[in-house]
Amino acid sequence: MQVIMRLLPRLKSKTQVQALHAKLAPPLITLLSETRPEIQYVALRNIALIVQRSPEILAGAIRHFFCKYNDPVYVKMEKLEVMVNLTNASNIKNVLMELKE
Repeated sequence: MQVIMRLLPRLKSKTQVQALHAKLAPPLITLLSETRPEIQYVALRNIALIVQRSPEILAGAIRHFFCKYNDPVYVKMEKLEVMVNLTNASNIKNVLMELKE
């Protein structure tokens, strides 16, 4: 992941960048399905760093960061941080509806 993140800015072709984004998102999302909150927290911390540099990687996967009722507080806080960084004009209504609940 670190190698890809370092090489991503050097890619010139938009199709190559989009292909990498498509390959990066599923493994990151899979880590969130872990039942142990400690693993989720570590995954979310790493996802937050990735999203700070390249939010477009996970822009279409914002629903995976919605909080669940049984998430520990520290996992919820990380999910909220990622959601804030991924929120844009096209998905703001969905995010606000989720936060309202």
